[in-house]
Amino acid sequence: MNSNDEATTAPPETAGFDVREFARTAHGSHRGTLDLGSFAEEPLDTESVRLVRALRDMERATLPRVRDVLVTATHKDARVTAFLTTWMFERFWIADALDAVLDASPAARDLPSSAGPARWVLAERRERRGPIRRSLIANITGTQIVAEHVTTSLVDEWITQAAYRRLAGVSPAVASIINPVVEIKQRHIRFLAEESERRLGRSVRAQRITRRALRHSAWPLGSVDRSKHERTFFERHVFGDQSGRAEAGRIRAMVAALPGIGPGVASTVESRLLP
Repeated sequence: MNSNDEATTAPPETAGFDVREFARTAHGSHRGTLDLGSFAEEPLDTESVRLVRALRDMERATLPRVRDVLVTATHKDARVTAFLTTWMFERFWIADALDAVLDASPAARDLPSSAGPARWVLAERRERRGPIRRSLIANITGTQIVAEHVTTSLVDEWITQAAYRRLAGVSPAVASIINPVVEIKQRHIRFLAEESERRLGRSVRAQRITRRALRHSAWPLGSVDRSKHERTFFERHVFGDQSGRAEAGRIRAMVAALPGIGPGVASTVESRLLP
């Protein structure tokens, strides 16, 4: 084990995020607090409902993402594993709340199918590896892969948060449902940002591995398996106008500010968000 590997796990007390408190105060079902009756008087437009569905599908994809992470050296990190357990629980119930919004929205019945051929992008080919091959490669990488996992998850949360903010701007009724979700996800961002800063700051090798992952990931994470028309819709609807491009620029600046990542990788992430 080299010095960079040894530096990947700082004592839990060095981080400010309280994982035990996070687990103790985890948010479960939201259905009892949702004001769904307003959608009968002011139905959501088709594009907003389609964005709700896209976000629901992203939240639902958490379980397979965590499964892929936990077959790597990340499963040896008790702090990250404890976070992922509650993170997965909260995202499950966020998806359930979005399901309730879809059930209450007449336009959901007329949405185009989300199925279809996937987009083929050469840079994303590493994400198309099967789970066994991904596991073998990840375990060869060793404990430095934890930095990759927390950083790519952080960037993914930044991207989906931009989508939630776009959705919240549709109407006060939607904002009353989406704003609490954004607050929940802000805790996720806080943990991931702390871990990313710490791990990248301690290891040049972790920086190199993470830069490679950021350059080649499909955004939002899991998009490599989604149909190309759904990916195009998400990019156009969330990042296609002037305010969306400003959001993409904000994400670029945050990525560039991460230790050892730099403006080149950040610009690549931004370019792949834009339609």
